[in-house]
Amino acid sequence: MTYRGPIIDGHLHVNSWFDNEGTNFYDGFDNIESRRGVKALNIAAIPIGEWGPANNMLAALYKLHNPRTYIHGGIIYPEYPVREIPCGADPLSQYNELKEIGFDGIKLLDTKPQYHKEIGNPLNLPFYAPFFAAVNSDDTHVLWHVCDPEEFWDITKISQEYIDNGWFYGDGTYASDEEIYGQVFDILKRHPKLKVTFTHFFFYSAKPKELEKLFETYPNLCVDITPGTEMYVNFTLEHDFYREFFIKYSDRISFGTDTFFPDKTDTLFNNVIKFLSTDEDVSIHGTPAKGLNLPEAVCQNILHDNFVRRVSAAPKAVDPKALKRYINKYRGWIKDKALFELVTKAAEEL
Repeated sequence: MTYRGPIIDGHLHVNSWFDNEGTNFYDGFDNIESRRGVKALNIAAIPIGEWGPANNMLAALYKLHNPRTYIHGGIIYPEYPVREIPCGADPLSQYNELKEIGFDGIKLLDTKPQYHKEIGNPLNLPFYAPFFAAVNSDDTHVLWHVCDPEEFWDITKISQEYIDNGWFYGDGTYASDEEIYGQVFDILKRHPKLKVTFTHFFFYSAKPKELEKLFETYPNLCVDITPGTEMYVNFTLEHDFYREFFIKYSDRISFGTDTFFPDKTDTLFNNVIKFLSTDEDVSIHGTPAKGLNLPEAVCQNILHDNFVRRVSAAPKAVDPKALKRYINKYRGWIKDKALFELVTKAAEEL
C-alpha cells in the first residue's frame, strides 16, 4: 500500500516570479504544498547561472509568507567567470548573511559541470576554505549537487535530449568527473564530519559499493533520490540488492523531487513514493522502474525523518530586516530588469 505518513519534499526550486498564466510563486508553492499534502517543502535556491542572485531572495520571501517552509541558499557571484568578489561579499560573509536571514542550510550547484566551468573557481581553493570551516563548525546542512551522470562525458552514450540541454561535457572544455569528484573529496578530507546530502544519489547508483565506503568513512554523508532517471534504471536492474541497500542505509537516504515552480503536476512526486512503498511498476521521467516495497518505517525515514534529523525539527524564522539588507546589498547583481523591480518592491514592503 502506498505510504501515507508524513512527508517533507526536501528538494524543490523556484524558477521565476510568475508562471505563464500569471500565477505568482507565493500561490504556486502554496498550491504545491496543498496538493501534495506534505508536512513541509524545502526550497533549494540556485542563485547562479540563468537564475541569478534573486533566487536566494525569492526563497526567503516565500518562507516569510509561509513559515512552515525550509530554505537552503547558495553563494552568489557578480560576474562569470569569477574574477573579483567585492569586499564583504566573500563566501564566508555571504554564509553569515544567509544565517542571519534565517536560511536552514546551504545549497551548492557550483560543482555541476556547466557551472563549475562558468564560475571557474574550484570549491577546494583557499578562497572557500573559511566558508567550509564555518559551515562545518556550525553543523549546517549542505545540499550539494556534484557532477552529473558519467555518460554526459561520452558522446556515444548521451542522448540528444541531454545534448540539447547543454549537458554534454566531453568536448575538452569541461573538467572531467574524476577532477570534480577529486575536488569534493579534498574538501571532505579536511572536514570529514561535514553534514552533507549529495543530490541524485551522488550519481553513484551504478557503483553502490563505492557509496557504501563513503558512508563508512564520512558519518554525516547522505544522498537523496531526486531523479536522475539513470538512478532508477540502476535501482531496477539490481532490484533485490537495492531493496536491501535502502533498508540497510535507510538513515542515509532522503527524498526530494527536484521540481520547480512553475510546475503543476504531481506525477513524479506520486511515482517516487510508489517506487519506495509499493512493488508497482512506475514511470520516472518516462523510464520504467520497479517498486522496492520498503517497510513503512524505512519509508518514513527516507520521506521525512532523515530531513528533520539533518536540518531541524522546525524551520528557522526569517528576519525581515536582515532580508531587506541582503536584497538592498545584492539587488544590483540581478540582471533581469523585471525581476530586479519586483524584488526591489518586495524589499520596500519589508
